Amino acid sequence: MPVTPVPSPLCSLPADQLLGDLLAVSMTGVIYYTPLYDPSGTGGIVDFTFEYLNPAAQRMMRMPEVPTLTHNEQWPHSRQQGTFGFHVDAFESGEPREYNINYQHDGYDNYYRLAARRSGNGLLVSFTDTADQPRSPVEVALREAQTREKAARAETEAERQRLHDIIMELPASMAILAGPDLTFALVSPGYQQLFPTRALQGLPMREALPELVGQSHLGMLTQVYQTGKPYYGTELETWVDFAGTGQPQCRYFNVFFQALRTPDGLIDGVLNFAYEVTEQVEARQQLVELNQELEARVQARTAELQESEARFRIMADAAPNQVWAVNPDTTIRYANQAFLDFVGVSLEEYVTTGWEAFLPAEELELAQTTLETAISNRTLYVLEHRMRRHDGQYRWLQAQGAPSFYPNGDLYGYVGSAIDITDLKQANERLTRTNQDLDSFVYAASHDLKQPVNNLMGLFDELRRGITFADLAEEELLVPLVQEALQQLGRTIDDLAALGQAQQAGGAPAEEVSLADLMEEVLNTLEPQVRAARARITADFAARPTVAFARVNLRTIMLNLLSNALKYADPARPARIHVSVWTEHEQPVLVVEDNGLGFDAARYGPELFHLFRRFHHHTSGSGVGLYLVNRIVQAHGGRIEVDSAEGEGATFRVLLGRT
Repeated sequence: MPVTPVPSPLCSLPADQLLGDLLAVSMTGVIYYTPLYDPSGTGGIVDFTFEYLNPAAQRMMRMPEVPTLTHNEQWPHSRQQGTFGFHVDAFESGEPREYNINYQHDGYDNYYRLAARRSGNGLLVSFTDTADQPRSPVEVALREAQTREKAARAETEAERQRLHDIIMELPASMAILAGPDLTFALVSPGYQQLFPTRALQGLPMREALPELVGQSHLGMLTQVYQTGKPYYGTELETWVDFAGTGQPQCRYFNVFFQALRTPDGLIDGVLNFAYEVTEQVEARQQLVELNQELEARVQARTAELQESEARFRIMADAAPNQVWAVNPDTTIRYANQAFLDFVGVSLEEYVTTGWEAFLPAEELELAQTTLETAISNRTLYVLEHRMRRHDGQYRWLQAQGAPSFYPNGDLYGYVGSAIDITDLKQANERLTRTNQDLDSFVYAASHDLKQPVNNLMGLFDELRRGITFADLAEEELLVPLVQEALQQLGRTIDDLAALGQAQQAGGAPAEEVSLADLMEEVLNTLEPQVRAARARITADFAARPTVAFARVNLRTIMLNLLSNALKYADPARPARIHVSVWTEHEQPVLVVEDNGLGFDAARYGPELFHLFRRFHHHTSGSGVGLYLVNRIVQAHGGRIEVDSAEGEGATFRVLLGRT
């Protein structure tokens, strides 16, 4: 009898409810995809869209029920790991497929077992995550090994990245050449700048820089790759078309080539480090050329000097004056025949003994010091000294020498001459004594004549009071003439007395003189002249209120300068005179400026201080004042400078000398 089948309890459940409950309680992750195709229709499946994830899949993948991302967006390494290809194969074949994978990318690190099958227009994928399942010892060891390998790869990658960053930031030129054909695998910016018009990356060096074929640069790189021995090169000459003009240029580099190895120790490339030193090499080459040229010039100049010195000696030996030459260390180089005849020895003997044997002991140190100072400062050597003649008599010599130099500026020595001035000095001594006698005579004569002239003036005044002229016109003519003659004679005698004072000016003792007090005293003396010239006189002694000077002489200087400024004031305008003192090189300078008539200083300046020289004759004067001032200033070691032009006044600057 037929058996009637008993209906399964599941048959009483709706299919949708049964499937939903099954997916909800499943411990296996289930994903339902639909494929995404290439929009052009020719590329096949390019991705999958998530349509549904059951709760287990949501938990294991940490994703929502319907993710918004696509499969490849969620797992960018899916293609690389092969999971995407597994999905495409299962869908397109329509047959069940399985796949096991240790996925360690995109935030995941686990073993997954996948099963996939096409269902309608979609793809069902079930998977298990072994993270929560116990692993076998083999699996554990494998995972640890893979973890270490991953860490090692990460560290290696980090090291590579750090090396890459360093190479790219270095100011020098650096490149990594890979493989036996030395292909540019990495080019630093500095290296690329050497070849701005060329593409290097990815090209073998022979192809990128064909000019290097046959040059040592490429040969050394190849040798390093083959032997593994590093190479250091300095100033390596390299001919390459750096500018891209089609014409090779020569440049110089310091280089370092180091072999690069794989973790297994195999050579797989070469580090090319280059530092351009073209400027330094060319500068040194130019310096060498300049030195060679200079050396040649020096040699030529030395030969010229030697020839010139030979000619010089021939001419010097024929000269009547004494001629000498010394080395930079003051030793004797040469003395002409006139010099040797004077001292009475040969040149060899004089060179050996030097001048020590011929100068008085008390003058030798001064002569030696003067010569050494001149050599040190490269200045003229000038000195009067005594020297023993061949007959034993000491004679006065006037010696003068000048420095001579090599072309490079080094001192060759000093060449000079000397003349016997003994007779001249004796004549000067006689003239000095004669001048002193004349000065004494002038002083005595002016002193002795002053009283008789005063007596004559007194007698004339008495005669005027006791005599009556019969002819009034005769009286008006003769009396002024006699008075003027007597006054002129008195002024002349006063000037002679002043000249006598000037001869003895240098011997007056110095004292600290208040310039303001001295100025007041002089102005009191000149009050009538100041009033007559309607003069305004100002002073500024702030820079130097006092000076150390013989007071009587400083009074004579200031009195004569101010008197001249008043005497030669321009009658067309009130006189303006300014007196000041400043310091120049620690020396006091007295300045007197006026707005008077002035004179042509460029034309008459040298005659200004001559005795009895005058440039204006509209007023009385003897021409002695400025002569007297100049003699006093010179006696104190000073000098006078004058600026003046006709109609523009005058400025006298008196450098007072020693104080």
